[in-house]
Amino acid sequence: MTVKALMNINVLKEDIKYNKQPFHGNLEEQVPCELQNLFSAVVSGEIKTEGVYSFILRDLLASLEEAKSMSSGAAEVLVTILESWHRWTNLERESLVTRLFTLEENERMHCRKCRRMPNYPEQSSYGIVMAADSIRDLKCTFRNMKFVDILKVMRMEYKMLCDIKSGGCGTTNFVHHVISRCPSIFIIVLEWEKSETEKENFETTKALEWEIDISRLYKGLEQNTNYRLVSMVGYGEEEREHICMAYEKSRWVNLRRESLAGEVVGNNWKNVVRFCGERKVRLEILFYEAA
Repeated sequence: MTVKALMNINVLKEDIKYNKQPFHGNLEEQVPCELQNLFSAVVSGEIKTEGVYSFILRDLLASLEEAKSMSSGAAEVLVTILESWHRWTNLERESLVTRLFTLEENERMHCRKCRRMPNYPEQSSYGIVMAADSIRDLKCTFRNMKFVDILKVMRMEYKMLCDIKSGGCGTTNFVHHVISRCPSIFIIVLEWEKSETEKENFETTKALEWEIDISRLYKGLEQNTNYRLVSMVGYGEEEREHICMAYEKSRWVNLRRESLAGEVVGNNWKNVVRFCGERKVRLEILFYEAA
């Protein structure tokens, strides 16, 4: 279902169509044929054909299963997919993953005691990982707090020591997060405990929002750097498998594993919250696209 969620991100589909011949030289031999077939189907438009889509998806899932057990969490499967996609590049451009998904982040600290401002190396990631229980607890405490501000408060809990070995004073300080460029796709992974009640699942989903301003999370960005939720991967306890929900034609749709057709959830977030509550769904990966 992670593949289905990815294939419902418009900027990803457009990038694939634009780079019609991404594999050059011996790279073609290094890239799994199942992945090549997926990209080729997107470029040609055949991906919209029911039988073709099901066939390609089964092959791709089978190839991924060899690399990562499908009993793994959705986040682990996502990392496996993105790592394999790093090969999708050409001589003139960065890889698809670097262009669209990679978050280049710097952590900056200004010591409140000795005023030192150490430089830390830039770190790359595919998004941010947040604890579902912390999101839920903050929302229950501060009912009017926006989802993005909940994330900001949670990230503020991360602190660093002013390093004594490099001439610092040992004081604990808050860390500011800076990114050099905005990714086209912003990913939030939710980490869950295994013992949440149905009510806790419901309260967590209710705390999420379909639009966020990431300038609230990172220094140096213009205000209203907005991203909108376009697809999600979650785990349904009733179905005992992962599900995918995507925003298509101004409504949320629950997509089936090997079919293009989907079950209409509704046109607003309240419909999604109710659906997740009724089906006992825990959302695990949120894909946001630059607005």
